This record gives sequence, C-alpha cells and structure tokens, in this order.
Amino acid sequence: MKTLLKNCKHLLRTEINDIRSTDIYITEDIRLIRKNGSYPAIGIKDGGIDFAAQATDQDDDSLQVTIVAYVSLQRQEAMIIGTSRYKGVLEIAEEIITALTDQHFNDQYDSALPLSQGQSEIITDGTTAILMVPVVMQFTRLG
Repeated sequence: MKTLLKNCKHLLRTEINDIRSTDIYITEDIRLIRKNGSYPAIGIKDGGIDFAAQATDQDDDSLQVTIVAYVSLQRQEAMIIGTSRYKGVLEIAEEIITALTDQHFNDQYDSALPLSQGQSEIITDGTTAILMVPVVMQFTRLG
C-alpha cells in the first residue's frame, strides 16, 4: 500500500494541472482541513486490501485508495462545476479518474479502475469551509 500511495501522489502531481505539487498529498483523514497549503488540493488516503487466494494458488489482491478533490468554498456553483477561471471539484474528480484508470505502475497492477465517486459535500472546522468529492480507485494484482 505504501508504494501505491507514493505512486499515486507522484502521478497526480505530474498529470493534474493548476494544482500546486505541494497541494497533492497523502492524508491521514479525508475530512481533515489542513493548516498549511492552499486550495484546490488533492488528498490521497489508504483504503482496504482484499486478499483472495484462488483455487489455482494464484493470489488476487485488490487495493483501494480514496483520492479526494478539495476546493475552498467561496463561489458556490463555480466550486462544484467550475468556470473558465476556476476548477470545480467535479472537474478535478474527473481528472483524477482519467489519470489513474488503467495505470499499472510499471506492471505492478493488472487493473486500475474507479469504484465510486461520492457526492460533493462541505467540511468545516468552524472558520474554514471546504467542498470535497471523494473518488475510490481499486488496483488489482494477480500473483
């Protein structure tokens, strides 16, 4: 999982434009509002691993990673769908899915597919309001 998280962070930093490299990071909690950094941002969170041994002694492991698009809640509609000047969370979520789908990371994984995209929702710490959309990706390796 550790290597997968690092690979996702590196790939998203190279593939996603208009988000500072330092604002694409591994997070311990997708609902955590960072004290440093800026928005828009992308948080990467480890998910579960399903281990499945097949009758043929072949392993079929599925690793899930949640990648979250964040924007500062300022211009309500624009923060969801974007404008010519600002990326909305739905646009960032689409870019995450495009960047990671079928990404095999040097043949470490046999498939990489999106499992789900959540609805946009607001998180707040009382002073800052952030709009977020989570995307769950599944990476499968056969061995």
